[in-house]
Amino acid sequence: MERHLTTGKKKSNLIIFIIVAALLIAALVLVFVQRSTSDMPTADFALRVIAGGQIKDFTIEEIKAFPSVSVEKEIVSSKSDDEKGVFSGVALETLIKDVVPDNSKSFSEYIFTAADGFMASIYASDVDKGENVLIVYEKDGKPIKSREDGGHGPLRLIIADDEFGNRNAYYLKIIEAKK
Repeated sequence: MERHLTTGKKKSNLIIFIIVAALLIAALVLVFVQRSTSDMPTADFALRVIAGGQIKDFTIEEIKAFPSVSVEKEIVSSKSDDEKGVFSGVALETLIKDVVPDNSKSFSEYIFTAADGFMASIYASDVDKGENVLIVYEKDGKPIKSREDGGHGPLRLIIADDEFGNRNAYYLKIIEAKK
């Protein structure tokens, strides 16, 4: 009979161990999900820029207050219809200078993250061409609709000298400048 009791205790301990392990795994998953979404700007902000250890969130209105740059562009896409129009927004270099005025030329790469998880990367050589990398909020004089409203915005990345659209990210949310 004692042997039967020992087996029962082992099963009971195993069940307790499995429950504790499952709770621990669930807690770790919750922490990971919370951390990954905490990097995204809050609903009050349209764009988060991270540069030189600084983080700055911009609203659409704040972005529109910068000097506007427009470029006529045709974007050839393999994923969707080709797109042509006049895109207006702010030059990336202008936003970076606002975040880190003294170090705006010290970055070698820029990572762009969209609300849908898409990421694009460009090198400083693209930005150094002047008004080549734009954060746009208008196409043909009309605001770019949000994803929820069937658009590609409210902000998107346009690289003026790119013939194809593979780096022109929709739903732009985060820009990170890396040294």
